[in-house]
Amino acid sequence: MFSRRALICIGLLGVLSLAIAQSSAPRQDSIAALRAGFRSPPPEARLRCYWWWLNGNTDKPTITHDLEEMKAKGFGGALLVDANGASQNGNQAVPAGPKFGSPEWTALYVHALKEADRLGLEITLNITSGWNLGGPTVQPGDASKLLTFTIVPVEGGTPRDLAISQPPSKDGFYRDIAVLAYPLHHGRNFAPQADPHPNSYNNEQVDNDGFGSSIRYRAAAAEMGFSMPDTSSLLDDGLSTIFKNDPAYADAALSEVRTLTLQPKGHVRADLPAGEWEILRIGYTNSGALVSTSSDTWKGLAIDHLCQRAFDHYWEQNVEPLLVAARPFHSLKYLATDSWELGGTNWTEDFRGQFITLRGYDPIPYLPIVAGRILQDRNISTRFLNDLRRTVADLISSNHYDLFAARAKQYGLGVEAESGGPHGAPIDALETFRRSAVPQTEFWAQNQHRRQDNDRFFTKEAASAANIYGRRLVAQEGETSIGPQWSESLAGDLKPSFDMAITEGMNRLVWHEFTSSPASTGMPGQEYFAGTHLNPKVTWWNAGRPFFDYLNRIQFLMQQGTPVNDVLYFYGDHVPNFVRLKADDPAHVLPGFDYDVTNEDALLHDIRIQGRYLVGPSGVRWRVFVLPTTRRVSIPVLHLVERYLQAGGTVVSLPPTSSIGNIPQAQQQVFDAIVERVWNHCTEGASHSYSAGMLFCTANTHAALEAMNLLPDVKLLSSDVRQAASSTDCIDAVHRRLGNIDIYFIRSAYAESKTFAIAFRANRPAELWDPVNGEFHRATTTSRKGGQTTLQLTLPANGSIAVVFSDDATAQPQPEPVHTEPLTADWTVTFPEKPPVKLRDLASWSNLDTAKYFSGTATYHAVITAPSLRPGESACLSFTAVHEIATVILNGKPQPPIWAAPYTTCFTGLRPGENDIEIAVTNLWHNRLVGDAQPKNDRPTTRTNIKAPDPHTQLLPSGLIGAPKWLVFKNAVR
Repeated sequence: MFSRRALICIGLLGVLSLAIAQSSAPRQDSIAALRAGFRSPPPEARLRCYWWWLNGNTDKPTITHDLEEMKAKGFGGALLVDANGASQNGNQAVPAGPKFGSPEWTALYVHALKEADRLGLEITLNITSGWNLGGPTVQPGDASKLLTFTIVPVEGGTPRDLAISQPPSKDGFYRDIAVLAYPLHHGRNFAPQADPHPNSYNNEQVDNDGFGSSIRYRAAAAEMGFSMPDTSSLLDDGLSTIFKNDPAYADAALSEVRTLTLQPKGHVRADLPAGEWEILRIGYTNSGALVSTSSDTWKGLAIDHLCQRAFDHYWEQNVEPLLVAARPFHSLKYLATDSWELGGTNWTEDFRGQFITLRGYDPIPYLPIVAGRILQDRNISTRFLNDLRRTVADLISSNHYDLFAARAKQYGLGVEAESGGPHGAPIDALETFRRSAVPQTEFWAQNQHRRQDNDRFFTKEAASAANIYGRRLVAQEGETSIGPQWSESLAGDLKPSFDMAITEGMNRLVWHEFTSSPASTGMPGQEYFAGTHLNPKVTWWNAGRPFFDYLNRIQFLMQQGTPVNDVLYFYGDHVPNFVRLKADDPAHVLPGFDYDVTNEDALLHDIRIQGRYLVGPSGVRWRVFVLPTTRRVSIPVLHLVERYLQAGGTVVSLPPTSSIGNIPQAQQQVFDAIVERVWNHCTEGASHSYSAGMLFCTANTHAALEAMNLLPDVKLLSSDVRQAASSTDCIDAVHRRLGNIDIYFIRSAYAESKTFAIAFRANRPAELWDPVNGEFHRATTTSRKGGQTTLQLTLPANGSIAVVFSDDATAQPQPEPVHTEPLTADWTVTFPEKPPVKLRDLASWSNLDTAKYFSGTATYHAVITAPSLRPGESACLSFTAVHEIATVILNGKPQPPIWAAPYTTCFTGLRPGENDIEIAVTNLWHNRLVGDAQPKNDRPTTRTNIKAPDPHTQLLPSGLIGAPKWLVFKNAVR
């Protein structure tokens, strides 16, 4: 296996590009600055971490040590999170520290800001302990709320006084909305409802809280799963399936719904016509949602996210004192809240008035629909539930997240709220980011809790939010995991997950998590039950700078310029609505092209039409606009489509069928007229011009792009590799443009080395920038033809490379491989406090009886004989595997470290003949923890609150593995 320098062999076959934005800065200055930033990434490009104050249990010396170590390892800052979760999954609790916001806690927080100032680190503050904003100061009136109701069947024809019991309530809080009566023309049984799964129906089963088993999702009374589910099935009114033969089915007409006056003690006077009726007493109560994963001293209710007053009360009581305390310091830059995990919410005190303002009609007569009844017809009932959820989402955005940003701005701070999921909350996820300074979602490392890509990666949402709202940073809570603890491989687990998040659109990792662990808690110390643990107590921390440099180099490149995404997909205005991962491909553009997703808010207020392009606030330019596959859009969006076509744009969509909500007949006529005028009754696969633009009547955007003769941005030309957005067995890419410089990041998700031809839509000379070692190499140009530049790449297992196209490609050509030869040596391995071990064949420490349970750093020493080198040749040493990271010293001089495939270090100062080499290798904590769990081990060396692994757990490979070999190169000459 050749070194990274030799593994990427380039042959340029031809070039032609679509160049759009041109930089006003001199080209040489731009590329020089880019090279400098890649070599030494500036603070903004450096990774951040979730700095976990576990149950508040930290102290000033530990805070100082944590921050100094972050600075030393190349971090740019930390997101300070007071939270617990230590004892989840059967782990032990840790002692409680000061209460969040108390004078004692504030003193620690102020100390952290002071130290961050001294070190030049940025701090983001999570404004509660845990998540689901709330705590012990939240009173029931400010807490999250849900509709609740009592249903009483009654026979009409005789006036009567009835006692209607108060609906179920929580926390002693209940408020009435209305008492309604309506006939039941089909009897007391409930009509079938569509459940959250597409094309699935069931006979409604009423749960203990009164909600039907399916209607609760349609009424925003519950979350729909925990991985950004596709919720388009909620738009299904059943008229094409179960109600096809009875489209007018209704329990009652809207005109038949009567409002009854509620008397004291729940009495009503019911004077109803003969027949079967139902009386609904409906109100709202607390949802019971609590702050999640808070420290022990911060238990309490979650606030009402629909209510400005609730947020302001919380802010004034709990956040403003911390911001006042921070005024002398400069390190506090952002405020944060974490992901939504508080279940459903669907009412607040002024909801009726807000609904009337936003939707244009009174929701009260429609409320029996929430209880499972069909009013007027199935279509109108479904549209009301759509309007209900849409109103909930609008209020969450305006009365919580927008307000949060406005309050933070008063203190000169930005917001970094992880507001868009992944739990299936009743939100328009993109809209929640519209005031965020840094949109943030999350991705997970390989783990047992979330195994599939669609449960692990939610990056595309934050990337799209940044592009449609004009933000440069795309942050991710990243490398999240739930065990096995301390077992994530740098090269095999963490790097591939990071690389995939990059090709999904991330450019700032907020590592989850870095637990503040006082010295008194032992080694590896106190820990949260989840996350990839990273702090100075991790075995590889002291050796980890090369790994962190890798992350920072890529983040620097991905923060430059603007993304190149050809397609903008509108995901509609229904709720809930999310953007999950690239492979979902709702616009059907993959492979070869990339896309962003927009919501209606950004589409109408932030994105502008510029000739045949749609242009975002930060300069992202989309060539094609695609309407949602649901075919449900609003009249304002139809007007925008028409204007875009008139300006010369390209639209891909089948004819829209309706809006999502109830609209007056006059507006429906406007809707129908626009659709008829623009789409002209087109059928699947047809296309036609409209004004200066082109409309493709299809859901297959990739076919439309080919019909436009638009070259793929990236295209694999080799049949033995797959181009896909996946974590396994594929090649994927992401593209940004900085003035006249095109920057591509390419990753391989293959577990073995792959050589392939790849074509780029770029028209300048290319360089290869290796983020593992920071080296630059010029690619050799042989010809330019056919509108594409083709490179021949070889990437090692889980390898990656940046390809930079610039007119100022001045790097040296790559060294050329000459030959390989085996290295035979006698190795001595020294483990701390153990006798040295002699090895001829390099094998995992787990195979050595004396070191099988060792975790930490061991040092290999050998005298090696250099290969015979001719003038102009150099040599590298390659191993089959290194677990996990190695520092190398040759003849007393440091050499490039080894941590990623192809596990190679290329020497400077290699002497002819014999050379003295030392390689210090560090593995993970896992093997020592397994050793300490052995039944006969009465002297464990580790101490932590995390429960011990099963003593029979398989040990992880550790150390240098496999037969080493020399790789000889001929240094290239210009």
